Amino acid sequence: MMKGERGFTIVEVIIAIMVLVVGLLGLVTASAMVTRMVGRGQRSAVAAVFAAQRLERLRTTGCASRTSGSDVLRRGSTPLDSASWRWVDAGSQNYRVVLRHKYVTGKNRWRTDSLETQVSCIF
Repeated sequence: MMKGERGFTIVEVIIAIMVLVVGLLGLVTASAMVTRMVGRGQRSAVAAVFAAQRLERLRTTGCASRTSGSDVLRRGSTPLDSASWRWVDAGSQNYRVVLRHKYVTGKNRWRTDSLETQVSCIF
């Protein structure tokens, strides 16, 4: 080697490439996780809107007809969310509506949540 010549050794280059590969693999893994989380969040948001809309319809029609029931939200032929509700007499013309909905969170994974509100039928 000449006296003023500088450069990288092959070991330094291999170590630098390994560090770069580990960093890129971490980035790819994180982006895949974020993508799954965004999809799960979208499905949860659709389910929450469906349940809230059903609960609001029950609040507006509840004094005329307090019947239990169920409903299914579908995209094509695929069920996305199912909701079932029941009325509970709270006394003094007040009723509680308990709504349970079950929705897809991932491949063959379902989650069940419940919402509850009170309806007053005093006019």
